[in-house]
Amino acid sequence: MLDAGLSFVAEQGLSLSLEHVQMEELIQAAGVSRTSSYRRWPTKSLFAADLLIRIAQATDLSGDVPGLPEALESIPSTLLARLGTPQGRRDATVEVLRIVMGTDFTAMLASTEWRAYIALRAAYIGVLDGELRTRVARALSETERRFTKRRSQTFHALAKLLGYRLRDPATTTWEQVSLTLNAVATGMLIHAYSDPAAVTETTERTAFGSTYPAKWSPATHAEAGVILSEWEPDPDIEWSPERITTLRARLTDATSTLNSILATQDA
Repeated sequence: MLDAGLSFVAEQGLSLSLEHVQMEELIQAAGVSRTSSYRRWPTKSLFAADLLIRIAQATDLSGDVPGLPEALESIPSTLLARLGTPQGRRDATVEVLRIVMGTDFTAMLASTEWRAYIALRAAYIGVLDGELRTRVARALSETERRFTKRRSQTFHALAKLLGYRLRDPATTTWEQVSLTLNAVATGMLIHAYSDPAAVTETTERTAFGSTYPAKWSPATHAEAGVILSEWEPDPDIEWSPERITTLRARLTDATSTLNSILATQDA
């Protein structure tokens, strides 16, 4: 029954009251006994409570971003040709982050898992109470911990590839940057659910010290700003012709580069 409910919510989305979940339909979908189902959950509210816990436990905010390799491989060759200069590398770094953040936000906005996560977060704050609230909060915290850790590892690897490091590692960790980025993204998602144009419409501009004009949305600009406020070029890196050639090749073959980054992530 709970698995059937989980599948239903994955397809239809989640509302705080779960009023769209019908017990009889789930019993039929699960192929279980009607009598045993109602014996375990005499009321729909009791089933809904257990289903919320299962949803919270099963929610996996995946770091996979559909379409990202193709988007990165669209970086203009004119940018890749200028990787031999500090300004050229800054232009390429800003463009990479614009593409990553923009593609990522688009995927999050279309994701039913993210909608379920946002709805559960709202329920935790304003609707749920007692033991249910505690259990949902515990499950959501574990989901967030995993996502924050994976994302921090991704951006750490991306920074190393691009020749950047944390500006102040004595006071800031990669996971703290990831946590701040997640908070900004969540806020933008909440706004986008009711008014998507406000955070997704783009304006052409140069940003963050880049000389390359590109189309930035408010969401993309805010998220890239979180990253770049904490990154700085690594002065210990020697930009030899070999390193420049390697970076150009890895940005050109974005699929292999992203796969290698994801393969190093911890669970």
